[in-house]
Amino acid sequence: MISLSAIKYDKKIGHGIDQQLSVLFDDSTEFKVCMLDARGRIIGWNISAERLTGYTSKEVLGKNYSIFISKDEARKNALKKILSVAAKTGQYISEGIRVRKDGSHFWARSFITPIKGSEGNINFFVIITKNITRERDIDQKQDEYIGIASHELKNPLATLSLYAELLGKRLELESDKKNLRMLRDMQGQTSRLVTLVDDLLTVNKIDGGGTLELHLETFDPNIFLKKLVRDFQSSTRTHKIIFTGTVSHEVRADKARIAQVVINLLANAVKYSPRANKVLIHIARDRNKCVISVQDFGSGIAKKDQRDIFTRYFRADDAHTGNVAGAGLGLYISKAVIKAHHQRLLVKSIEGHGATLSFTLSLVN
Repeated sequence: MISLSAIKYDKKIGHGIDQQLSVLFDDSTEFKVCMLDARGRIIGWNISAERLTGYTSKEVLGKNYSIFISKDEARKNALKKILSVAAKTGQYISEGIRVRKDGSHFWARSFITPIKGSEGNINFFVIITKNITRERDIDQKQDEYIGIASHELKNPLATLSLYAELLGKRLELESDKKNLRMLRDMQGQTSRLVTLVDDLLTVNKIDGGGTLELHLETFDPNIFLKKLVRDFQSSTRTHKIIFTGTVSHEVRADKARIAQVVINLLANAVKYSPRANKVLIHIARDRNKCVISVQDFGSGIAKKDQRDIFTRYFRADDAHTGNVAGAGLGLYISKAVIKAHHQRLLVKSIEGHGATLSFTLSLVN
């Protein structure tokens, strides 16, 4: 532990703070540590904070922490919202651009924790910040490489799929069932590669800050889902896909994107319920919304994982599911697609009793 002389703080913040500080701060020079009062004013500042930002403790004590955030975040009252959430939940993790004294920028990951008194009131907030600019640069280069590689793969895969389809028709005419069966297996693997490449391109667009282009059209969701279920059923022999429910109105959405979401949900339901033999897909009306739900009968999703299953590359650590193949992109993409439609994708699950994922679409009256 460092001596408290290494942390410059306002002596007026309360009796007994020395004891609290001695627990909170160590001698790591990697992290910027500061303290804020309930209004967001800086009341504590360590040596690493000086090195990272260029500001001495004398220059920042008493000033609002918003001097380090971007103008765009400042206009949105980001600091006030962050402190409010941290106060309610006990901690908040934030990533964003921070501004140094000389005007230069760096990417920061901050952990904001409220420190409470014996009566439950907040004495101050502790913000521990790490400079993650290098990590962000590496991630960006990786994403750029994935984007380029995916584009390069797309054309040869499309050509391979076309030739396979033409060869399949020829084998059908010649009644060559043995070779046709092998070709169909090859087409299935090619289709998986095409899906993976499409997913990588979609993720690259999302992470690059681009918006998903939506080609909205009005269509009957009942007919749409029945066709998707029929097509998906032909690709699985282990599960019966059961479609139930109906709605009497059309919806307006990007048909191809919503198909991508439904297929992702069905594929996940099959993968994560290896001991079951069925998956339910249900459609219903809730006020002015069409609700589409996919239910599996697997081991369910642990409570600790339910918040994270929509993040990129996330894979649940579940011994009941075994070694399940996949890149962990399906739900991340699905969430982005539904969000682009200004709708919601939700999960409900109890461990041992399967999971239900559902999303909404706007009905056309």
